[in-house]
Amino acid sequence: MRLRLPVFLLLPSAYAAVTVTVHTTTHTTLGAAATPTPPSTEYTSPRAFQRAILETHNFYRKEHNASALAWNRTSAAYAADWAEACEFEHSGGPTGENLAAGYPNATSSIDAWGTERSSYDFKKAEFSHETGHFTQVVWKDTTTVGCGRRECDGRGGSPGWENVQEQVEGVRNGNSEGV
Repeated sequence: MRLRLPVFLLLPSAYAAVTVTVHTTTHTTLGAAATPTPPSTEYTSPRAFQRAILETHNFYRKEHNASALAWNRTSAAYAADWAEACEFEHSGGPTGENLAAGYPNATSSIDAWGTERSSYDFKKAEFSHETGHFTQVVWKDTTTVGCGRRECDGRGGSPGWENVQEQVEGVRNGNSEGV
């Protein structure tokens, strides 16, 4: 029996002007992930999937004083097109992306990115590969998110893995400006 998990492609986008300002925040305590993650790999409808993606992102964004995201249909369509390739790799485009594999559903992947905050150095406020997913999720210039998904069944180098990808639309990758 082969394990079949869906492929997810997540695309937030920012239409704000790009700045080189680094946002610094000091946090003394951070709560455990208490997001509204559905318990299975299936969502009851496309709208339920969209709502789960938004709620999970916005949970982490609220903890870091970032505004709530809205759904972006254009980004979702791009995400769905990219997911069709079933390849666990970045698109190489001009926007930032998050990838994850092996999670039971897309919101679990976002939770994993959110937990990278425990390794983030808020005093330095610099990009690192160890915490880049987290900073992408909470990047304050991001205003919208879109997500597409596809079951790959082992094709394209993704042996039953779930692929999650997130992109900030804009001139540069939001969380790695100046890198």
